[in-house]
Amino acid sequence: MTRSFFRAIAMVFITCAAATGLAQTLDPKSVELAKTVPIADIHMHTYSRNGPSTAEVVERMTANNIRWGGGVGDLRIDIADALRGRHIPAAGQREFAESFIRQGASALIETENVYFRDLFRDAHDMFAKGTIKGFGELHTNNENSGPQPFRRKIKTDNPVIRKFYTIANEFGGFVQLHTQHNAEFTEDILRLSEDFPNTTTILSHCLPHGQPEDLANLFKQRKNIMCEMSATGELHNRLARVNRPGRAYSANGLRPKWKALIEEFPDRIMLGSDTCCGWDAHYGEAITEIRTNLLPYLRFDVIEQVAYKNALRVFKLDAGR
Repeated sequence: MTRSFFRAIAMVFITCAAATGLAQTLDPKSVELAKTVPIADIHMHTYSRNGPSTAEVVERMTANNIRWGGGVGDLRIDIADALRGRHIPAAGQREFAESFIRQGASALIETENVYFRDLFRDAHDMFAKGTIKGFGELHTNNENSGPQPFRRKIKTDNPVIRKFYTIANEFGGFVQLHTQHNAEFTEDILRLSEDFPNTTTILSHCLPHGQPEDLANLFKQRKNIMCEMSATGELHNRLARVNRPGRAYSANGLRPKWKALIEEFPDRIMLGSDTCCGWDAHYGEAITEIRTNLLPYLRFDVIEQVAYKNALRVFKLDAGR
């Protein structure tokens, strides 16, 4: 066989390795920082029913050096009291879920829905007192990215979501959305983020079915859109028994296009665990996956920003350690 043949084979290997992250050279400083950097968990579920106790939540956070957490799930005053300035209290997910389960997807766009009425009435006072800082996780389109009985698809720019944005806008709050990427969503979220400039949109899981270029398109057009990277590795696929590689990172490392996105927009990306759906026992695995397969592949100067500094800024958290 000719030398050119072996050269061609080598180029194929290098190309494949780069595509999977194998060709990435790790900075030893990044590897060490990834092990110890404190993390803000922006997708930390805290269910009222069959959820972990306050002591269990605090223990898991401490064991994994998670200094701040919240952003989704049921509003639990016990956890808020335990974490105080380290908590990111959110409301709306329980009401959204109850309405869908009992009334169906069509009820999720009705502002006079009994499940939303009390929340909308009380939300201003809750923001003013610091009881909540935003709303989430609100599922508008998870028809291909959630447990089958929980799937639905509604338009993101609808009267109910607009009401959430209107209230959050008055207080500089956030709305965390779980929705899949498509052209209609892009139009909706660009319109909402323009109409409510004081509301920060957080895209759960960095927009399921979205590619780095789709997120870059949104980030370039709006300063108040961010995303969090929970469930973009391999663990959640294994837990869901889905035979699919990690969307953004895997045991082979962080995919080059995702690395490029994060390092181009380091002020727009945050981290999350998303141990929903009875997966609380896997919390440590979710954080370990982030520390070993995602963070070490970032530039040293970006790691702290993504791990917690963006969250401190957006949610006005207590920076004390």
